Amino acid sequence: MTNTNLKPLLFTAFFCFILSYSTSAQGFDNIVNGFKNGDAAEIAKNFEGNVEITIKTGSTSYSKSQAEMVLKSFFAAHKPKTFTIAHEGTSPQGSKYFIANLTSANGTYRTYVYAKTVKTELVIQEVRFEEQ
Repeated sequence: MTNTNLKPLLFTAFFCFILSYSTSAQGFDNIVNGFKNGDAAEIAKNFEGNVEITIKTGSTSYSKSQAEMVLKSFFAAHKPKTFTIAHEGTSPQGSKYFIANLTSANGTYRTYVYAKTVKTELVIQEVRFEEQ
């Protein structure tokens, strides 16, 4: 293969990588914005199947629609004033997560969100709110 034939191939591969990376990052941004705005419907767009939700000490697995209602109820009682990412990363198995601090009029909650990539979308598997 000559250099002239290789350049379009490399460009195409690089473009596909950038496109898939930006699509994945965009989904993460939407999730974070949903938490910042206390928008359960925006967050629920990233649910698929059952979602584990822990509030304070109680943990339950919910369907997508039930999980959205639980978050809606939580945000009604704890409207976010601030939502700040403290840490984010990727597990060895490829799951993505972030840890954030959610401050409301009723208290501060350490918030953990775990998601996996399905095709090019992030799918939330677990949400935890721990009162500080």
